[in-house]
Amino acid sequence: MLARKALIVSTDSTAVNFCSATLADMGHTEVRRISTGMQALAVAAVESFDLALISDVLSDMTGIEAFERLKVNEPNMVGILLSSHLDVAMAVKAANCGFSGIVEQPFDSRVLRKLIDQAFQQLTVREENTRLHTLVPLYRLGERFLQSSSIHQVLDELVDAVCREIHVPSASVMIPEDEGGRLTIAASRGLDREVVEGIDLRPGEKIAGWVFENGEPVILNRETQHTTPFSSHLTRKEIAAAISFPLKGREKTIGVLNISQTRPDVEYSQSDLELLAIICRQAVVAIENLTFIKEREEHARIKALLEQYVSPEVAGLLVRSNQDLLDVGDIRDLTVLFADIRHFTLLVQHLSLEELRAFLNCFFDFFTREVFANKGTLDKFMGDAALVIFGAPLVIERPSVAAVKTAIKILASFERLKQEWTVKSDLFKQVGLGIGISRGRMFLGNVGSAKRLDYTVIGTEVNIAQRLASDTESGKILITGQVRDDIDGLFAFRHEQSRVLRGMEKEISLFSVIPNGVP
Repeated sequence: MLARKALIVSTDSTAVNFCSATLADMGHTEVRRISTGMQALAVAAVESFDLALISDVLSDMTGIEAFERLKVNEPNMVGILLSSHLDVAMAVKAANCGFSGIVEQPFDSRVLRKLIDQAFQQLTVREENTRLHTLVPLYRLGERFLQSSSIHQVLDELVDAVCREIHVPSASVMIPEDEGGRLTIAASRGLDREVVEGIDLRPGEKIAGWVFENGEPVILNRETQHTTPFSSHLTRKEIAAAISFPLKGREKTIGVLNISQTRPDVEYSQSDLELLAIICRQAVVAIENLTFIKEREEHARIKALLEQYVSPEVAGLLVRSNQDLLDVGDIRDLTVLFADIRHFTLLVQHLSLEELRAFLNCFFDFFTREVFANKGTLDKFMGDAALVIFGAPLVIERPSVAAVKTAIKILASFERLKQEWTVKSDLFKQVGLGIGISRGRMFLGNVGSAKRLDYTVIGTEVNIAQRLASDTESGKILITGQVRDDIDGLFAFRHEQSRVLRGMEKEISLFSVIPNGVP
């Protein structure tokens, strides 16, 4: 049971002692004993009471008059009238005044206990109603926060709500510019523009920085602020009271709300912190909701972008792993496959654009399918050619083996496609496919801009693979010595004559894969 604070107003010592003992037996030991109405009013001006037990006749006023005046400052106070000569008129006046019960002399402890219980039950209902009348409008703020379309709009709504509900002349919200960055004002009311633009704090610096770093609120009142460790930071002497309150999310503090009051009669307390906690929590929920939606949309955008280069499964894996492809740019040891359609110019000269498009779509369809099946990354199609990366962005075991397996499958599929189209035109008898595979260190990353992501590889080994594909005979897979070392014992191959490729200075050892051969 919640212990309550009571005020007994009576000149009758017997009544005072009786009431005090009954209250103590019920667990309510915080009791003030007063003999006159004026004394009661003076005490109630500086102290709060839940219950008043008042004699019907006092030396300076009636008990009913005293209770009416007490309720001016304490409207939720409940009262019990101690009567020595009850009549109907007094009972009606007591009820109209707000007394919850009347106990007559000689006093019965059971009756008094019952009346006290009823009075406190009534008080609990009143307090809950008051609380709901206060809190329901605040919780409805959540609807307004959630209707915001941006974080900046939420912060604007937050400072408006705080100024409106707590009646402060100035308020501001500070958030970090980026992860772990400096704190600047993102929304404010009642502050000069120069002040807003001039504030720039590190986490831990001054009052707001300390609150952000520690996640704990700070209350400063003029009467006590000089005793705090933040007194050296209190530069605005006109401020009588201030609160710096952390905006705490599920995992971290996302900002700081600052309010200040210049009225000298205002002091902030724990109840103000509780009010701010209700308002700020709803704003934080809205901010986290917007952040989640933004991240989900960004993941969807990146996944759709990635699926242009890798399989949907690999794209999903990369998005879940939070690899930021916009920041990629380093040297890797990778395997690249380059495929080139022979005599494609002949087709361009003699086929209609519709036929040419249909043929290329069939080629790129099975090409992409085989690349994705072996966890390769389709870098780009270039008219009659294609470049594929193995080993990035998804790291796989033995990328050269995956590249050769893919090349063999692509060659077989191309031969079937060629036979199908030869039925339509003899031109396809002259068409073939050459594939070159190389491995080595090369640059992998985003070449271009953040708005136009060109995820590609650059390096000598890329040029070598392209030269091999364009120089080799149709239906042949040429590989470099490094690739041969990677696949030795797994695929059959033959040694080709070493040569200096176009645009290269050094002779390169070459090998060709025998698709159906025995290693």
